[in-house]
Order: sequence, then C-alpha cells, then structure tokens
Amino acid sequence: MTEALDGRTVLVPRGGAWGERVARLLVDRGAVAVIAPLIETKPPRDVAARDRAFAALAAGEYDWVFITSAAAVEHLRAAGVEIPAATKVAAVGRATARAVMDAGFDVDFIPAGRSSALSLTQQWCSAHDPAGIGRCLVVRSDLAMAVVSDELEIRGYAVDVCIAYRTVGVDLPDGIVDDLRSGRIDTVLLTSTSVVRELSHQVGPLPKRTLLASLGPGTTRDAERRGLTVSLTSPEQSIEALIAALPRTSVETRA
Repeated sequence: MTEALDGRTVLVPRGGAWGERVARLLVDRGAVAVIAPLIETKPPRDVAARDRAFAALAAGEYDWVFITSAAAVEHLRAAGVEIPAATKVAAVGRATARAVMDAGFDVDFIPAGRSSALSLTQQWCSAHDPAGIGRCLVVRSDLAMAVVSDELEIRGYAVDVCIAYRTVGVDLPDGIVDDLRSGRIDTVLLTSTSVVRELSHQVGPLPKRTLLASLGPGTTRDAERRGLTVSLTSPEQSIEALIAALPRTSVETRA
C-alpha cells in the first residue's frame, strides 16, 4: 500500500488529458499537483508526409505498426486514423500499450522489462525469426532516434517512418519558476529527456531538498549529465509506478 503524500507539492510537466490524469493520481495520494507544461507536441513540419503515412496505415498497407510513445497515439486519434484489424501493433512499453488500447485497438506485442526502442526491436525481431517478411510502419516523434527503423531494415523488412509530431518547449510562468527556485514546489516529475532539457534551461539549479523523480534510467542519465540530482528513478517506466514510488515527506520534515 502506497503512503499518502501529505505536504508534497508536485510539478506535472505536461498538460492536456495526460496532465489532468497525473494530477488526479497525485491528489488521490494527498499531494498538491501543479500542472505547468515544460513541453508540448505540435504537428510535424512535413504534415503532408505524415498524412500519407496515416492514410496508408488506415488502408491496410502495413503488416505491423510500431508505436513508440503514448503521444503518437494521441496524434493518430486526433487525425481519426483507424488501424485495420489485419495490421498488428507493437508498442514500446506498457504505458504506450495502454494508450493504444484506450484508443480502441489491440496490442500484439509489448517487450518485457524496461521500455526502450532497443528492447522493442531486439525482442520483436527475436520473436519473428526468420526475419524480413512483411511491411512495417514506425510512428515516432521528430526527436526519437531511428533505432527501430534501422534495426528492422537491417533484418530485411520493408520499413516506412512516420514523424507523427514534434516536441517543443513551453515557457514556464515566472511564478512557477520562482516556486521551483525557492523550493515551494518541492517535487518534479522528470518524464522525458525533453522535460529535463527545458527544466535545466529555464530554471537552472534547484534547492537540494527538491526531489527529482525520473521515469526511467535514460532520463536519469540525461538529468545527471546536466548537473541535476535525481533522487528517485521509477522501478517501472509508467507514470503510475513513478507516483507510487514517491516517498511521503512533509514540508516540515524537509525544511
């Protein structure tokens, strides 16, 4: 059973439906949730190329679609794309798989262990040996590396890449920056390397008592490279697991 987070004030670094859901999870545990987006997603620079890929997916031209983030699912839904029943779906991890299922589609493959593009491709290719049969679509952001598509191409698959969205920084209000620098916001959820980048750039050094809670080891490594001290790395790469792992600490005991 998780402890209550009485007295903890937590920065939720993304808005929209995701931010509202995370805020509810925090409030349910007794925390004060502050939704202050550091990043948001926008349409890709080449919208026409995205739309062609989306149309081909909806038309059933792919045997497999690889979805590398929950945000990609949001953009598929916004475009009204229906994934045909004959097209199988591989999701990078459980959080992304949950988003796919919430959108009304089945998930046919989820890698075991921590979520990463490398785990996805290695485990999927291992399960589909001999390789090279079938046409695949990889749906990702502009910032994601070409790990999935490169590995699939090496194995002989016909692969198309769809840049479904781009991630951009959002300027924090001055009041939020002041609250972070003063420690009035005492906990920050680091949910991606993009969040880490914006936090470091916009806020700079944080008080030692501020708890930085990271969603995964890659995000933790990036934060530490930027001089941030991560107090907690989630045991599983899901926002639910990260929130469940937050320790109960009151303002009084940390002052």
